[in-house]
Amino acid sequence: MSVSPRRAEPGPTSAPPHRWRVLAVATVQQAGLTFVRFGLPALVPFVRADLRLSLSEAGVVLGAFDLGALLAFYATGVATERFGERPVMAAGALATGLLAAAGALAPSAGWLAVVLALAGAGFPSSQVAGSHAVMAAFPARERGVAMGVRQAGLPVGGLLAAFLLPWLASAWSWRAGLLAAGLGCALAGLLTYAGLGQLKTPYDGGGPAGPRLDPWRAPLQFFRSPPLVLTTLTACLLAAGQFGLTGYLPLYFVDTFGWDAQTAARLLLFVHLGGVAGRMAWGWVSDRWFGADRPRPIALAACCAAATVVAVASLARWETVPAWAARTLALLSGFTLLGWNGLYVTLLSELAWAWGTSAVMVGLSMTVLYVFTMLAPPVFGWTVERMGGHYTGAWLGVVLLQLLAAATVLGVRRERGAAAQAAAPGE
Repeated sequence: MSVSPRRAEPGPTSAPPHRWRVLAVATVQQAGLTFVRFGLPALVPFVRADLRLSLSEAGVVLGAFDLGALLAFYATGVATERFGERPVMAAGALATGLLAAAGALAPSAGWLAVVLALAGAGFPSSQVAGSHAVMAAFPARERGVAMGVRQAGLPVGGLLAAFLLPWLASAWSWRAGLLAAGLGCALAGLLTYAGLGQLKTPYDGGGPAGPRLDPWRAPLQFFRSPPLVLTTLTACLLAAGQFGLTGYLPLYFVDTFGWDAQTAARLLLFVHLGGVAGRMAWGWVSDRWFGADRPRPIALAACCAAATVVAVASLARWETVPAWAARTLALLSGFTLLGWNGLYVTLLSELAWAWGTSAVMVGLSMTVLYVFTMLAPPVFGWTVERMGGHYTGAWLGVVLLQLLAAATVLGVRRERGAAAQAAAPGE
């Protein structure tokens, strides 16, 4: 077992007055980026029909954006450590927005996938630099809620996308929807640059800084730290369910119950509304009920997610699903399957602080995570096709992954306790 170096508790010891401004800007930037990212599932039924794609091909289009993010997370962490949060956050949103808007001109699915992969390279700026800024601005007693609010920017962007983009795609085409998403994201980048101004977000724990790890040696230290590895594995297992839900819930209702594409895509409104509530609620639960402990509420959220997906899978036995039942279940799915992200980023950042390169460690973890998010949509679609077009087997696979995640994250708690005991003075 590798023992992490001891270092002062991350974040400020008092509550800086500018912290809410930092949080507001980080949330807006996050929402702008996910207006594109979660806009893709809302548009994919229209893309699939227009370009005549199979389920697997649609999954490749969905996964292309995450491929770009995957390749950029580590570099984004290094850039954040070197240049600071403001330029990285602003440039990331601008790049993603402008490239996504250019994707509206793509003549084929192949070209669309290439442009979306390039656009995805800007997405890590929110998860790495934005998390770094919020982590620095808030003390531990407020951090779970604060990170939950920032992470709520993901489903807020998805909520806007699910509300606006299917309407644009129906009225004009999916190209109009993608253009609107890209321009909205670029606007968020400009607002981020103006909103942060010269605001400082000192990463000061109020104690000795300790030696800073060379970011180029960070991968070795990352994989030698069991808590960091287990936290990342937990997120990978949970993300498979999250991206299966957001990528295929509309197609599930189109293929299984004969819903039209626009009505099915609007279910994502309720998924992301539930996600907004879930990310803030689970952060509050972590701060207030569990005393700023992160693993136990993540495990609880994973178990609730498993139960929700069982309910989604059981719908396949119905001939028709009332709209109210589908919307209610979509809301609950968002609350549980999208609610854990803020706690994951908070836990990861708190663990990574010990190495002195929090942004780099977060970037490494999310590089691994996005392998799973990139693979989840096409694997889910492949499973459905192998099951003869039936979704039940794929949904039950998601249930299993959620339960494995709950067990894994509790291992993080045990490893942290063992590391603290081993490093305690006099032992």
